Amino acid sequence: EIPFNEMLFFDDNRDGKYGNCVPVSELGVFCCHCPAGLNEEDILDKALSRFEEWDGESMSIMEWDGSVTKQEKQKTFTGRQRGQVKVLFPDKRYGFVRYGDRSTRDLFFHFNELPQQVEAGDELSFIIADDRKTGKKKASEIQLTSAPPENVNEVMMRVFSMNQPFAALLANNYKTLETRNGTMFVPYKSGAKFLLHVGKRTYPDGNRHLEIMKSGGLTDKEIQRLKSLPSGFERGMAVAILEIGETYETTLEERSDPKMQQKIGAYGQDSGMRATEIRRIEYLKKPVKISGQGGIFKARVDRDVIPDGWK
Repeated sequence: EIPFNEMLFFDDNRDGKYGNCVPVSELGVFCCHCPAGLNEEDILDKALSRFEEWDGESMSIMEWDGSVTKQEKQKTFTGRQRGQVKVLFPDKRYGFVRYGDRSTRDLFFHFNELPQQVEAGDELSFIIADDRKTGKKKASEIQLTSAPPENVNEVMMRVFSMNQPFAALLANNYKTLETRNGTMFVPYKSGAKFLLHVGKRTYPDGNRHLEIMKSGGLTDKEIQRLKSLPSGFERGMAVAILEIGETYETTLEERSDPKMQQKIGAYGQDSGMRATEIRRIEYLKKPVKISGQGGIFKARVDRDVIPDGWK
C-alpha cells in the first residue's frame, strides 16, 4: 500500500459541499487545486516541485497560483451554536446550516428538528448532536433566533456573492445566465429578488472569459467597461439588485453552444450544470458594505438604496 503522504491529488473543487481538496488533504495527501482541470503541463510540473518541498504535514493544498496553504484542523464546538440556513432540500426534508468560520463544515439538519418553516439565510440556534442513523454530526434542538427590532427604513434582502470579473459582467447585463453545480437557486421561484455582493477575490479562470467576449466581437475597450464597477462600487459591497427567472439543468453540449457561452461568460466545460436566468438587474442607488458569505444569506439594507421599480 502507498502511504497517503506519498500521494498527489488533483481536483477542480477546493472546499465547501462539493469540494474534495480539503477533505482529502485531511488524510495527509498533498492536494493541488486546479479550477480549470489538469489541462496544462505547467500545473503538473509546479505540483511536483511543491511536493518535493513539502514537509509532509497534513492539510496542505497547492492553490491555483502555485502557493501552498495549510488548512486549520476542524474545531470542536460545544454548547449552543448560532448559524444561518445555507441550503434547503424541501423534497427530501433536510438542509444544511453554516456556522463557525471558513474551516467549519456545514452541518446537516432534518426538518423534524425545526420549530417552524425556515428559508435560506435565516438565523438559527442549535446544539451539535450525533445522528444515530448515519453516525455523523447534525443540528438538534433548533430554535429560530429572534430578529433585530424592525426598522421601517430598512428591508431584509436575500444576498449572494460573486467574485470579479463575473460580478461586474452580471451587474453590467453582459452575463445573463448564472450557472452552478450546486442547488443554490433551486428552491427559489421565478421572480425572486436578490442583492448581488462582490467578493474580495478574483476568480481564477485563466482569463478565458476574455476569449469568450472577444469571440462575440467586443473590443478591448468594451470588455474593460463591462468588467468594471462604477466609481464608489467596490469589492466587499452589495452593488446591484436582480430578479431571477427559471433554474434548469443543462448538458455540456448545450453549454458549449457559442450563444450560450456568451450568456454565461465561460466555456461549457468551465460552467455549472444548473443554469439560472437573470431576468433583470440594476445597480443600487448607493453600494452597501456587507460581509460576504457562501450560498444565499440575508442582510438588512436601507430602503433608499433600492432603485425605483424594485420595491
